[in-house]
Amino acid sequence: MKLQSKNQALVWGSLLIIFGVVGLVESFTDLSTWAWVAILAASGLGIFGIYLRDRAEWWPLIPAYALWAVAGLLTLVELNVLDGEFLAAYVLSAIALPFIVVFLRDRSQWWALIPAYVLLAVAAMILLSETVLLPDAFEATFVLTAIALPFLVVYLRNRAQWWPLIPAYVLLSIGIMIPLEELGVLSDFLVPAYVMFVIAIPFFVVYIRNPKQWWPLIPGGIMTAIGLSFLLVEAFQYVFPALVILVGFWILIRSFTRKEPLGDEPSLPAEVGEGDLQSDE
Repeated sequence: MKLQSKNQALVWGSLLIIFGVVGLVESFTDLSTWAWVAILAASGLGIFGIYLRDRAEWWPLIPAYALWAVAGLLTLVELNVLDGEFLAAYVLSAIALPFIVVFLRDRSQWWALIPAYVLLAVAAMILLSETVLLPDAFEATFVLTAIALPFLVVYLRNRAQWWPLIPAYVLLSIGIMIPLEELGVLSDFLVPAYVMFVIAIPFFVVYIRNPKQWWPLIPGGIMTAIGLSFLLVEAFQYVFPALVILVGFWILIRSFTRKEPLGDEPSLPAEVGEGDLQSDE
C-alpha cells in the first residue's frame, strides 16, 4: 500500500512539475506542435515505466494512455492526416479502446463493451457520413440498427432469452421505414399499411412456432386486414382513374368498330299461286 501511494505521488507530482515548467516556457516562447508531442510521449513513457516495475498496479496505464493518445492526435493533425469530423472519430475511438482492453483482460467484465460499442458506433457513423458512404437518408437507419445489434447478440448468446428480439425488431422496422419514406417508396396510405404489417408479423411468427396457440392469428389477422384496407385505399387512387380511362377507350372502340344496321331492303314480290292464275284466265 505504501509503495502504491508513493508511485501515485510520483506520477501526479511529476506530471504537475513537467506541465508547470512547460507552461512557464510557453509564456515566454511558443512551443511547436512537435515539442508538445515529444513532451506528452516522454511523460507517458515515464508513467508506463512505473507500471512495468509492478504490473499488479494497472492504474498507471490510464494516464500513460491518455498522454499517448493526445500525442498521437497532435501528430496526425500536424501531418494533415486528421481534420474536420475525423478528429471526433479519433477521440471517440481513443476513449473506446481502454474499455475493450478491460474486457479482453477479464471476459467477466462484459459491461465494458457497452460504452466501447456506443463510442465506436458513433465514430463509425461520423466516418461514413464524412466519406459520403452513408447518405443522409440512412443515418437514422444506421443509428437504429446500431442500437438493435446488441439485443440480437444477447439473443444469439442465449436463445432462451427471446425478449431482446422485441426491441431489436421494433428498432429495425423503424430503421427500414425511415429510408423508404425518404426515398419516396412509402408515402400516404402505404406508411400505415407498412406499420400494420410490421405489427402483424410477430403474431404470425408466434403461431408458426407453435400452431397449437391459435390466438395470435386474431390480432395478426386484424392488423393484416387493416393494412390491406390501407393498401386498397392507396391503390384506389390509381386503379379508379385507370378504370375510367379503360371504360372511355372501350366506348370509343365500340362506337367505331360496331357495324351500322343496313337500310330497309325492298320486299320481294309475293309468289303467285295457281288459284290466282286460274282466276286471271
